[in-house]
Amino acid sequence: MIDDPESPDAAPVQEPERLDVTPRTPTQGRSGAGRGRGRGRTYAAVGALAVVLVALGLVISNGLRDASTFFYNVDEVVAKQHALQGERIRVQGNVVDGSVHKTDDGVRFLLRFDGKQITVSHIGDPPELFGPKIPVVLEGTLDGATFHSDTILVRHDSTYDEKNPGRVRDAERDATTTTVAGPVLGGASG
Repeated sequence: MIDDPESPDAAPVQEPERLDVTPRTPTQGRSGAGRGRGRGRTYAAVGALAVVLVALGLVISNGLRDASTFFYNVDEVVAKQHALQGERIRVQGNVVDGSVHKTDDGVRFLLRFDGKQITVSHIGDPPELFGPKIPVVLEGTLDGATFHSDTILVRHDSTYDEKNPGRVRDAERDATTTTVAGPVLGGASG
C-alpha cells in the first residue's frame, strides 16, 4: 500500500535502490582479513589430493610387487642359481622323504624336482599337510645354496591343479622318486 502524499503523516517517497551488477575483482569489496582464504582452501584440497594419490600409488606398487614374484621349479632355480640370489621367488618341488628336521625356528628339508635338489630353511611352522613326498610351493629368497622360506603352500588345491595341469603331472611323477640320496643343489638323486 502506498502512502497518500497529501496526508499529514506521509513519508517522502523514495526511489527503490538499484542492484549493482557490475563485475568486481576478487579483492574489491572485501576487507584485508578475507584475503587469501580461498587460496588456503585450494592448497588444502591439492594437499589432500596428493596424499590420496601417494596412498593409491603405494597400494598399486605393493600389489604389483606381489604379483611379480616369479615361480620356478627346483631344477630352474638350480640352473639360474647365481642370477636368483637375494630375489624373492616362489619355488615348486617335492619334499624329499627322510630330509625333514625340526629347527629352533622352523624346519629344514630338501626340496627336489626333475632330479635336482636344494636345501630349504623354513622359518615358522609348516602347514598340517606338509610332509615327505608332498608337492609344495615355497616363497622366499635364495642365499648361497640354501633357499630361505617364510611361506609354505601345500598344493592340494583344485584351482591350482586346474590352472597348472602340466606342473601337477610332473610333480606327481617326480614325487615317486623323492628319497634322501645324492648331492644337493644341482645334483641328481638316485
